[in-house]
Formats: sequence, structure tokens, C-alpha cells
Amino acid sequence: MLLDLDQLRSFAAAADTLNFSEAGLRVGRVQSAISAQIKALEETTGQLLFERGRGKTMSLTPAGEKLLAHAHQMLRLNAAALSDLKQAGAHTAFSVGTTETYALSILPRMLSYFATSHPTVELTVICGTSLQLLQAVEEGKLDLAIVTDQPKSEGKTLIYEDELVWAAGPRFHVDPKTPLPLAFMPVGCEYRRRALKALDTLERPWRMAVNSLSPTGIRAAIRADLAVSAMPVASLEKDYRVLGKPEGLPELDGIRIVAYSHPEEANALANEFAALAAKVI
Repeated sequence: MLLDLDQLRSFAAAADTLNFSEAGLRVGRVQSAISAQIKALEETTGQLLFERGRGKTMSLTPAGEKLLAHAHQMLRLNAAALSDLKQAGAHTAFSVGTTETYALSILPRMLSYFATSHPTVELTVICGTSLQLLQAVEEGKLDLAIVTDQPKSEGKTLIYEDELVWAAGPRFHVDPKTPLPLAFMPVGCEYRRRALKALDTLERPWRMAVNSLSPTGIRAAIRADLAVSAMPVASLEKDYRVLGKPEGLPELDGIRIVAYSHPEEANALANEFAALAAKVI
């Protein structure tokens, strides 16, 4: 049987940190994925690699100590082989764009994995609205866009799906007799478009209380209890309140986060990044 390099990479991280959560942060995976990889590696080797249990500090078994030395050696050889196969002095540029919301949440893990497998690629990261980024791809100014799915867009790979919800500060009160105060980024923001469409369909009066060019400004307005906004569940802060039917607000459609490249001019790196993004999220 063959040892899996991805499993060995997670095992080495877990052995170095003696903590599956920290190991997951190091290799860009959730704790449950690390646990599953360690279990698979133990099944492959037929050996218990870690001593762990209630009230016990996790430690390597003798078999784990032996495997760790081999794991480091195999990972070094793998990195050296990839490096040797790359053309000396080769220089490749790749540009990826996403919204600020995704840049702070899901993009770091994608970049980490991509940089590991493509260490010589010069990355350019651009932030903007979904519509701005899609237009940049269409005009050949951007290789790949990680955005909220748009109607009638082609050349996309599904990354993951999330709920879109109404978010408010802990002391915000919805007054059904007055227009609902909103905080959103400018026209072109997909969350804004969906939220306004849902409110207009319900014939719920609203007013734009806060406009911001950055999600940070939107979050400041929410924390100040000035307005509500719509955002993915994955982006909610711990002290936010989720509003809905009890407050007379319409349910929002779920969102699909996609990797979008030009349907006719996508390069190999764009295809690789999209496939990797769908795998690691």
C-alpha cells in the first residue's frame, strides 16, 4: 500500500503541534478533516500513531515517532522534486479577485494551498464587488473571480453554498411602522440586490441609512445598531442577531459561491485554482 502525501502532511502538522485544531490551521483544513486523515493513515499503516484520550495530553506513539521521521523526509523529497521540475527562472503571474467579505473568510485557505503547489507563481489579489470582478474577467484583466453566483454567468465552478440572512446588532429594534434602515455596499453588491428585491416583493418600506465602500463600514453600522444588512451565515459576528419572519422581514434566497473564469480563455492556473478551491472549502 502507498502512503498518501496529503495525509502525511496533516500527520506531520499534528505531530509538530500535538493539537488537531492547530494542525488544521497550519495545513488549511478543519479539525474533523485532520482526524479523518490521521485515522486513514493509521488504517494504512496498521499502527496507532497518537496516544490520546480523556484527561490525557496527546503524544506520539513509538510507531508515530518512526513515521514522523519518514514523513518529513518524504515531504522534503516531494517539494524538491516539484522544484527541480520547474523551469529555472520561470516566472508566471496569476490574478484572482474576490469580495472583501470572502477575502477575509475563505480566500486565505485557497491561497495557502495554491502557493504550496505553485511556489514560483506571482499572485495578484484584487477586491471588488461581484459585478466588478466578473467584468474584469470578461475584459481579460483578471484570471479568476471568487464571487457570489450571478444570473446568466458561464465558466463557473461551484465552491460552496451558504444561507443569506438579515444581521442586526444586539440592541437593534425593528419598528414595523417605519421604513427599515439598511446598511449596504454600493449598487453592484449581490447581497444588496437580493435584499432589496425581497423587501420590495414583500412591499416592506426601507431606507438606505448607511452606504459604505467596505464591509468594515457595514459592520460598524450594525454594531452601532444603526441599520440591518444581509450577509452569509459564515460571515456573522458572535454578537449579531439574525432577524426574520418574527420581525416581519422576508426570507432571503441562499447563495452559491463560485469560481468564475472566462469560458473561452481560461488558463490552466485558473482551472487548477478553481478545482483546488472547491476541494479545500
